[in-house]
Amino acid sequence: MRSLTQAGAVAAVTFGASLLGMALQWVVPADVLTASKGSVGAMVGLVTLLLALVLGLLVFTAFSVFTTQRDEAYSLGPLVAEADLALELYGPEAAGGRAGLHAALQRSRVRFFGDSERGPRPFSFEEMRAIFLSQNSFFDRLKPATDAQRGLVATAKDQTRKLADTQMLMARQLASPFPPHVLNVVVCWAAALFLGNGLVAAPNAVSVLAHLAGAISIGIAIFLILELSSPYTGLIRLSPTGIDRVLQILGDAERKKAAAE
Repeated sequence: MRSLTQAGAVAAVTFGASLLGMALQWVVPADVLTASKGSVGAMVGLVTLLLALVLGLLVFTAFSVFTTQRDEAYSLGPLVAEADLALELYGPEAAGGRAGLHAALQRSRVRFFGDSERGPRPFSFEEMRAIFLSQNSFFDRLKPATDAQRGLVATAKDQTRKLADTQMLMARQLASPFPPHVLNVVVCWAAALFLGNGLVAAPNAVSVLAHLAGAISIGIAIFLILELSSPYTGLIRLSPTGIDRVLQILGDAERKKAAAE
């Protein structure tokens, strides 16, 4: 809901700027306003162009963040399935690796979907190092006796590393989807645009409603940017159904194996 609040604040600021511009018409002498209409109109046109370009670029960038996270999240399932199958085919010596894979996926579920307010937590350097050391230690303990087992170990190791790399990349991408203060600059441009439009607009109900509609449109654009750039929080978010399904399947397999033993 934070993005909705911020979008509402942006709409209020821009609409307030237009009302301020209309109010200034009662203060600034009429001859000054008439003489300045050309200059004000030119500057309003320039800011309109800049705002349209940057807002469109930011919406596209935010949508790219959302779709990239979605595609990378979808890619985790096949990696987990192939790594788990390779460890299962290897034999009972790899049972610890399968349990570790399940535990790692549960931690990822918490990392990306567990905090709906702040979103995913980034991986620290120490955490990344510990993950790689744990993976290397497990695979070094396996002693494949046949070519088939060596191939299964290579497959499981490769897919496990890709799984860890993909999750770390997903967390890094969300750490800073936009350069700092870009949205602040966009809001300032929007306020300047509406202020200039208010100065040259006829102060009547139709103009006020038109400026209100424009301010709401700017607010909706900001809302989309904030929502799409944070795909694990807010109203527009990725669903954890896929990872929950994988966890359920892995858990059922472990329970069946325990019951058979």
